[in-house]
Amino acid sequence: MALKILFVSIFREGDGGGEGRVAFELARWCAQQAAVVMLCPGEKTGPASDESGFHFFHIQSAHQDKFSIPLLNAPTVRRLYRFLDAWKPDVIHIHDPALLGVVAQLWARLNRVPVFYTAHILPSRALEFGPSELAGWLSGPLNDALVEQYLNNFYDNCDAVVGLNPAAVSEIREFGFRGPVFQIPNGRDLQQFGQAAFADPLSPQKTLAFTGFLSRRKNQLYLVEMLAHLPRSYELWLMGEDLTPGYTEELTRLIRAHDLHVRFTGQLSQAEIAAALAQVHAFVSASKMEVQSLAVIEALASGTPVVGLANETIEELVDDTDGVCLPKDTPPEVFAAAVQRVCSLPAEEYHLLCRSARQRVQPLDRANIVRQTLQAYRTVLDERAEAEPALPARELIGRYLSQLPQGVLAPELAEFLSKRLEEALRQPVQHARAVWLTGVNMVGSVIGFYVLQGPLKTYRRLRRLPLRRP
Repeated sequence: MALKILFVSIFREGDGGGEGRVAFELARWCAQQAAVVMLCPGEKTGPASDESGFHFFHIQSAHQDKFSIPLLNAPTVRRLYRFLDAWKPDVIHIHDPALLGVVAQLWARLNRVPVFYTAHILPSRALEFGPSELAGWLSGPLNDALVEQYLNNFYDNCDAVVGLNPAAVSEIREFGFRGPVFQIPNGRDLQQFGQAAFADPLSPQKTLAFTGFLSRRKNQLYLVEMLAHLPRSYELWLMGEDLTPGYTEELTRLIRAHDLHVRFTGQLSQAEIAAALAQVHAFVSASKMEVQSLAVIEALASGTPVVGLANETIEELVDDTDGVCLPKDTPPEVFAAAVQRVCSLPAEEYHLLCRSARQRVQPLDRANIVRQTLQAYRTVLDERAEAEPALPARELIGRYLSQLPQGVLAPELAEFLSKRLEEALRQPVQHARAVWLTGVNMVGSVIGFYVLQGPLKTYRRLRRLPLRRP
């Protein structure tokens, strides 16, 4: 019988950068071999399907600038839980440790369904993945401690965690997670990126590129500074949209000050990225932190050598066989010299780098990732089937009571134990953290939902006034 898998993402499809993309792609790939439902934000709460037959359970959400906040009030959560009670997933796979993921996690805990979590963010540096760039007040010792406690509670309610590479696995273990950790990288459709010819190394004009949100963590400002140390025949393509307020303006001022050739392409589709990379002589990265960058994987898959400052992804995938991995503190002028060396190689040596780049990421093909993921599910399910349940489930109560010694006291004992077991099931001590996490996320989601909806809608909601529509 095919596995039933509930995937959970805090993003709508098409939002969330690489993290959002991976969640939906993995769900769609697994749907070819298993029964899959994607729990994610939507216009209204309830099950839905797209034209391909892929299944969703949407939660009504406010949406702004590719960011969604679901309305996790009590009626919504009850409706979701009724759906899960009826569908009975075998596994719940969460991609975000908040909101929808936490609500799904509580249902799983109460129903003894294993919870997987893919750690797209490093737990000890969670505030460096976006929020601190959008709201500087989030960083600081107090908030770091609160986030650490929150994530500790979340991890304690996971049955298994997926680490994307050795650095992530090590970080998860150092954070204190004691359950199974599976090293499964982000998968890509390598065929989409491996069809085009390599860039022409003999061309006098050289094209460099970086793909990703324009943000301080991605550090495109460094790349622009580096470009100032290269001949004017070099052009830099920045493929992505603005994330950090004011950052694009800062980049533009530096570009104008040095009269540099930089092209802002905006966000591109996967097909457009693949076509663009076929014209790129070197992919350049100065990102301060990347657990496992899809952009670097796609560049290598296209046969584009990568020159980058050391981070989790560059150290894992880039060396002198497919590009250059430089120390984090490398000055821009030294980075520029490394780029010029790669782009000035004789055609034969350059093409060797290109072929090695493609070969480097072959294990990351989506077929391998789906196989590893499904095998991880089965491993945990098999181990759970062999283990005694930690807490009696509701359907086991009758079996326990039927084994009581028969006699005068049997009815009294049965009544007493029934009440005790029912109380334990309603308020299991080991689920207290999951209940607390869910409550916090439900309250936060309702507040955030109405904030994103805007002050007028919020005011009318609070006053219980009907919203007039044009």
